[in-house]
Amino acid sequence: MHAVLWFMLGSMFGGFLGIALMCMLQINRTSDCDNEEEWE
Repeated sequence: MHAVLWFMLGSMFGGFLGIALMCMLQINRTSDCDNEEEWE
């Protein structure tokens, strides 16, 4: 029972951490592009 609980907590924590990391990288990538001509 403890193993299932730790697995669920670890999966939730890892998922939140991964989503936050991907969001930060995406924001960093889009703010890097100051020139709008690069998007075309």
